[in-house]
Amino acid sequence: MTHTKGYFGLFFITAFLFMVGCSTPPQTEKNYIPSLEQISGKWVKADTVAMEPSLRNFLGQAVANRDLTSISWFASAPYSGGYHTGVFKIDGQVPLVDMFRWQPYQTQRKASYEKFALLSTTRMLPEEDGVLWRIEITNQNDQPDTADISIDAIGFISQYGGDWQWWYPYPKMNGMVTKRDEEVELVRKSIGSATMAETQVDELVDGKPTGKKMTLRAPYDLQILNATKYNTTSSGKTSLLVHDTETPAITGFIFKTTPDTLITLHSGGTAQWKLPLKPGETKVIEYLMHYGNSDNAVSQQLNTWSTGFDEKFTQVKSVWEQRWQSMFQPNNSLFSGCFPVLETEDTLASRVYYTGPLTMLYLLNTNLPQHKKVILTGGPKWGATISFFWDNTEWSTVQAVTDPAQLKENILSWMKVDPSKYYGVDNFGGKGVGNPYSANYWALFQLVRSYLAVTGDYAFLKEKVEGKTILETLEHYATNGQRMALFGKPGYTDPLYKLADFGSDEWNLLECVPTYKQIVPSFNAGYIWMLRETADLYATAGDHAKADQLRSQATEMKGYLMKLYAGNGVWNCLYPDHKTIEVRHCLDFMFMGRFMAQDLSDTMKTEMIRFVDQELMTDHWMRAQSLLDVAAKNSDRPDHGPLGAYDGWPAGTMDAFVQMGYPEKALHFYRALEPVTYEGSWAQSHELWGDDKENQKAKVRIAERGWHARDAMAGIGMSQVMLKCFFGFNPDLQGRMIKEPGVTHFNGTLRHVLFHGEYYTLTSLDGKISAEKEK
Repeated sequence: MTHTKGYFGLFFITAFLFMVGCSTPPQTEKNYIPSLEQISGKWVKADTVAMEPSLRNFLGQAVANRDLTSISWFASAPYSGGYHTGVFKIDGQVPLVDMFRWQPYQTQRKASYEKFALLSTTRMLPEEDGVLWRIEITNQNDQPDTADISIDAIGFISQYGGDWQWWYPYPKMNGMVTKRDEEVELVRKSIGSATMAETQVDELVDGKPTGKKMTLRAPYDLQILNATKYNTTSSGKTSLLVHDTETPAITGFIFKTTPDTLITLHSGGTAQWKLPLKPGETKVIEYLMHYGNSDNAVSQQLNTWSTGFDEKFTQVKSVWEQRWQSMFQPNNSLFSGCFPVLETEDTLASRVYYTGPLTMLYLLNTNLPQHKKVILTGGPKWGATISFFWDNTEWSTVQAVTDPAQLKENILSWMKVDPSKYYGVDNFGGKGVGNPYSANYWALFQLVRSYLAVTGDYAFLKEKVEGKTILETLEHYATNGQRMALFGKPGYTDPLYKLADFGSDEWNLLECVPTYKQIVPSFNAGYIWMLRETADLYATAGDHAKADQLRSQATEMKGYLMKLYAGNGVWNCLYPDHKTIEVRHCLDFMFMGRFMAQDLSDTMKTEMIRFVDQELMTDHWMRAQSLLDVAAKNSDRPDHGPLGAYDGWPAGTMDAFVQMGYPEKALHFYRALEPVTYEGSWAQSHELWGDDKENQKAKVRIAERGWHARDAMAGIGMSQVMLKCFFGFNPDLQGRMIKEPGVTHFNGTLRHVLFHGEYYTLTSLDGKISAEKEK
């Protein structure tokens, strides 16, 4: 068995490892930083896609639909859209998309209708309240033909203040709603259908399924256009202003390509063209949407953008390219650090790595009042303003390296939120949101720990939030497990019940896995790690009595936790009255492997690795839960069930591989993920689908079912795997930077790795790691 080597040498005295030298000039790095064209998603067939591509512009978000033009789930606080923005028709028919391509600055859609080839490009203006459309119609016939085109322009947008939850407010026919009853989804899925669908859905309240079935009949597009919640005025044949009667919102459309006719209805209108096309000829229709709350301002902006449409259209890409290149350079204008530059000839690993910064930049928002900038947790459809603690901590080291100042600001803000009540924060209204995730204390602790270890800012421990120093708050987080223990109560008399009990509501843990509750191994391992890390901080501060007390508590908890090992690589949950339930899930593997690898016997490690290999791994992704788990049939959600995995789980699994002494297994998995990136950014989860979904050869795609978000941050942890697991960048609280990972088949260089206020270049060559301070 290959074992991970320990930390070697204190950073400041190990001359063998840390040599002062010059970094490679920045111009050579661009050979390794892929362009956005190279790192973007590839063209994918629409019938293989579950969740359509999204759009973002550092202010808002939306998702493309399966026609050529409409977008849904638009949200750019305080503005929020309902249903969709209007479809493209030819001869009265809606051509459905054959191919999608996602890029951070645009979504493209291809379709065909008889002898016409159709290509649409949709772009949101960076940090401006506008959306641009360009549709290309090509006559592929050998004879002249006329395209009879119509485009609906629907301004179903409202303006909502107050507090936004993960399930933010949006307008429907009768006004504002927050619950997700799937009516909008039914409208989306019915686009192009001759009859409007009817379906039964499970009603969601506060983001949770209620078990109550509802029959939905979604409105037709013409009904949406005739919604009396809005009224529309037109200016000639080129522009529309849609006024919301419920809120101050005004949505405007202007057609740069003048239509033959423009019909005005309540929530928008319909533009129509007859386009004569010679054989092989292409004609283009261009138009745009702007939203605000002033007639004059919206109208003026529409006219300005329409006049300079080509310039604005081109500018979208150039702004994204500039920010993309900038985020890898020290002293950039986006972040207080920078994202490290990976130089390697390993093209598979490189694409997986660079999808992390791509996702980080894509989720960047600059219009929310709580912070000048925030990396949102996910969306569209959900979370237009929300930060989850758990998702953030999945890439905490990368956050500390890339933007330590913002991480510190976030920590100071988030520590004011009660983790026993809320799983995150609304960056719009400023309040805590959601329910009390069991991960919260560990997540917040790890964020602080990563900040301290990477920056060396130990003075931060003396700062106060809500009357407590940061160190006292960390101790409060670390000892929370003991306060959660139910030992001594009826049914909890065995000393094993001194472990943290997370309660009977599975929605505070994995949500969809009904058996994963009460005393679970994963977060108890997290609490043991937190106690040990807090002890190190007190020891460094000179309080050895406190350090010894915390280590003693960790040792006691460890003894109890090890008794929950069920054998064969899996662990038990403990219920009252000594009842145990075996749970075959990746979460226990990850936590035990990452935080307690040194406590596991070689036999346990071998069995745990075998469990993951045989029951969780697929060719290009993994299962969160084994198909052999007793609750597998009742846990089918793509993030935590047996037919997919949350995007944070592969990264956590690879980290556990390395900490347990199996670095080459982690590297093999890392490279195997490359095809998963073809749809674009990381997502909330990827599902296993197709005829082989229950075996090794399962197809993989971004999940939609289970109320999932198209874009999400946790997958940025894949880039953290590169830093930590293949370059050994694993700072501890004693000031040591490198822990050799033992990988022998990966060669490369990482530039601009920020540690204790200095940038370093790390090199991995034939299993040896070196670090060189940059000038």
